[in-house]
Amino acid sequence: MSTVEASERRALQRSRTFWKGTILFPGGLRSTECTVRNFTPKGARLDCGGVNDLPDHFQLKIPQKGETFDCAVIWRRMPEIGVAFVETAANGSDSLADKLKTLEQQNRRLLRRLNEQSSD
Repeated sequence: MSTVEASERRALQRSRTFWKGTILFPGGLRSTECTVRNFTPKGARLDCGGVNDLPDHFQLKIPQKGETFDCAVIWRRMPEIGVAFVETAANGSDSLADKLKTLEQQNRRLLRRLNEQSSD
């Protein structure tokens, strides 16, 4: 398939970028820098360097756009990830139950990683 055919299938045209971004982990206790390689109103491709412990859901702050986006990871091919921008609730905040669920999932993932490292 040619590049032209692939781009014709996309609903939105991608914009190649070289923007600085900051990934804000749930709970606000950690953040990491990234490079936004391309951008659409629905998502982005991020270069995360050697970071491989990114959560499945996080906020992406892009200073050049003056915005912060709620993101869900849709693919991972380190050092890059693809994210979709998630619509937030009408009041702009997630429910407490959703936040708790996200933190519990992140906790389980980290515990698995610790167990794997200690068994090596």
